This record gives sequence, structure tokens and C-alpha cells, in this order.
Amino acid sequence: MSESIKENLTKIGITPLILPHEKFHLKTRTVEDRKKIPNPYYPKIKKLKLITMITKESLKAGLKFFTKEERKVIFSRPCIYGVFGGPLGGLAPRREYCTGCMRCVLEYPNICTVDRNPEFLKFGDSYWIPKAPSTAYSSPMYVVNYEAKTGKIPIKGMGYKGAFAGDGWDSMWTDMSEIVRPTRDGVHGREYISTTIDLGRKAEFSAKIEQDIAKNSFRIVKIPVPIIFDTMSPLIKEVTVLQSILLASMQIPTLFIETIDAFSKLKTSCDRRLWVPLLKSKNDFEKLINLRYTPLMIEINPEIETLLPEIREQFNKSIVFYRITKSNNFDDIVENFREKIIDGVHIVSNYHGIFSKSGKKQFIKNVIYDLHSLLVNNSIREEITIIAGGGITMAEHVPKAIIMGADAISIDTSVAVALQLEFVGEVINRDHDQLKEEKIDISWGKKRLLNLISSWHSQLIEILSAMGMKDVRRLRGDIGRAMFHYELEQEAFGDLEWR
Repeated sequence: MSESIKENLTKIGITPLILPHEKFHLKTRTVEDRKKIPNPYYPKIKKLKLITMITKESLKAGLKFFTKEERKVIFSRPCIYGVFGGPLGGLAPRREYCTGCMRCVLEYPNICTVDRNPEFLKFGDSYWIPKAPSTAYSSPMYVVNYEAKTGKIPIKGMGYKGAFAGDGWDSMWTDMSEIVRPTRDGVHGREYISTTIDLGRKAEFSAKIEQDIAKNSFRIVKIPVPIIFDTMSPLIKEVTVLQSILLASMQIPTLFIETIDAFSKLKTSCDRRLWVPLLKSKNDFEKLINLRYTPLMIEINPEIETLLPEIREQFNKSIVFYRITKSNNFDDIVENFREKIIDGVHIVSNYHGIFSKSGKKQFIKNVIYDLHSLLVNNSIREEITIIAGGGITMAEHVPKAIIMGADAISIDTSVAVALQLEFVGEVINRDHDQLKEEKIDISWGKKRLLNLISSWHSQLIEILSAMGMKDVRRLRGDIGRAMFHYELEQEAFGDLEWR
């Protein structure tokens, strides 16, 4: 039955990686760390004030002080997780027990503070490690490592005293009012929420579908979650890392982008259709022809766009995407969309989310919205797919990118953090910067990535449920579901130039 459904969909130009009636779910289990990452929390205690507090509580307890249970409670104050439960209590905190709940700070702000662990700062770079001590618990590196380890949704932050706005993705919030948009049950699953998206060129309207199929201009690949793996070969050349990504993409299933040279080194047997060849030169195109198979999707650099007619002729069943890492303007892209030369565009910033547009540096979320708006104004947005990559490091960035106008996102350095690969200095530039070469166990790496995607999928479901949405495709470009820090400040304070 399933095979017949796939065959019928394929006949009309749709290739589903998961069938419409199948519910997406990944089995997860705890996968222990390969390296011990230091606890990011560093509780500090004002010892004299702590001694004073414990003395008062001991006197107040009276005769109860002599019971073992009462002494245990008094001398473990003010932490319920045992940070101050050692032989010397808070005079010698057991910092590895700290969970970052901030309860001690909330209850006893005059006694307790929680800073960043200096050892923790040695991992990742400035984009992955927050600058403010108050945001230690929310470090993207620590959160992603937790998600890859457990497959669960991280819940932290009681008593958080840090900033609630910042640069990049932190300058916008999702609007999830359950009062006006009743919940659809989230990860509990009593009502199904679809995260399936369509990659490729859609028909302009239903009456043209048959005509577009006949012209081979109607090509769609359905993936069960709006996340694909971007190329890692510029960052690292270790084969075991690439094999882990490949195996994870097969099990999800989703697509992964990689150069032909890097893919040719992989010895693992796999469904090669999930591999998206990245063509950077005419030589790459010739190599792809020699492989004698048709990928579901091909990605090309604009430098070889003169080869597009040949690519179209040779791989007329594949969807073709531009990979844009910088741009003077998007007008040429719009023209190519109109002529049905390409099926979508993959906007890729540097690893810190900065994209160069017309010589001006912009954050990736603004670039996504600019392109989305341009396509809307030209009445071709519904036909085209936008994938965004670079600077997307946390689960919350996925719905935010979709709200700004992306159909899907690609991940890169998040994979490295999930696999506990060490950064070599600042990892910003896609052409020069690298990660430390480390071999990993392929099975371990695959499971860590599956946990990561499962956690991100669950968090996407939670956001959709809080918005009352049953389909992630409805979220695309719906900026009414978001609030922007700059706009809210303007509304509150008016002209902000003086600030």
C-alpha cells in the first residue's frame, strides 16, 4: 500500500520522504557525552551571611536541631540540589551539582549569586558562549549538548535576572498566547501537528499542475521536518563525522548537502538520493554526471549559473537550488524564478549569522525577510522554496526563521557542538575556519544527531501548538506571530536616536 502511494505521488512530480498518513517520530535515548563538558554554572556564596542565616535557623529549630533530618535540611540551605550539602555546606560548594535553576538567587539574593564557570568558556566561540554571566545557563553550546545527550526539551530559568533581548535572533520573540489561540496539545500528541514541508517549485495554481508536470517544471520533495544538514567539509575533513551525518539523515529522513569530493570518501552504504550535491565548478558537474544517478536535489553556486541549461537537461527530475552566500541584490534571482530556471534559493550567512548584501552586513533573519517580501511583491512566493542557513544554533531559531519567511533551515555548527567537536579559535568564515580533527564513533554520532533533531522537532511542535497551528507551512512569513524588540521600544519610547 505504501509503495503504491509513493509511486502515484512520484508520477505527479512529488517525492515524499515520509508518507502523508505517517506521523513523524524519532525514538531517542540518552547518549552519554564523549567528553566531560564543565558545568557552566558557578555558584558563589557570601560565607559570613550564610553562617549567620544557618545560625538563626538552628536556634529557631530548637530541640529539632538534634534530629538528623532537621540538620540535613538546615546545612543544605539554600539549595535543594545539594550544591551546599557537602561536609562543609555552603562554605565549600559542590558546584558540579548546580542546575542553574536560580532558586538560591531568587530566595537569597543577598547571599547567593551564580556566575559563569571560567572553565566553560574554553569551549565554543563568542557566538556559542554568552557574554553576560547571568546568561550562563542559556548558553547555546550547553543547551545543544544537553539536547544531543538526552533528546529532551531543556527547561531552565527560574529566577533568571539577565537581559531578555539582544542581537540577532534574540531581538524577536514568538507570540504564543493560548488565550486567543487555544493549544493543540503539543508533544502529547492527542491532535496531530504536521511539520512536513515541500522543497522545490510548486504549481502557480491547481489548474496548471498537469501542464507543469508535462513540462517537468513541477518538482517537489517532501521532508518530515523543516531541517536539513548543510555541508561540513569546509570545517572538517574527518570521514567519521560525515558518516554520522549521513546515517542520521537516512533515519530521520531528511537531506544533507555535501561536496562531491567529500561524499566520495564515505564508505558507508546509504540511500544516495538523500545526498544533495553542491556544485561549485564545471568540474563538479562533470563528476556528478559520471556518478550516473539522479539526486533529488542539486545545489549550485551562482558562479556556474551559465551551466544551468545543461544541468536542467541532464537532471530534469532534480530540483535545483541557488546557494547564495553574498549578494548585491536579489533581482537576478527573481528573474531566474520567473523563467523557471531554478526551484529555490539557499541563503547562507557566515557561521555567526552575518550576510553581506550590497556591501552592507545584515543578520540572516533580516535577509530572509527581504527576499521573502521581494518574492511576495512579485507574486511568485508560493511557487518558490527558501532555505536559510548560518547562525541558526538553537531550536527556537527554527520557527523564528520560518516566521521571517523561510520554508526550511540548514544546520552546520550545531552538528559540531552536538558531536562535541572542539572549535579552533573563532569559527566564522566558511572558507578558512576549521574544527579540531577528531575521530568519533559513527553509531554514537548518529544517535546524538537523532536526539538533537528530535528535541528541536518537539520544541517546534510546542510552539505550533501554543499558536493553535496544525501545519508548520502556515507559519511561513506570518510576522504577526512575532514581536520585535526594536518596534516595541519605538512604540514605548518613540524616537530612539538619543539612546
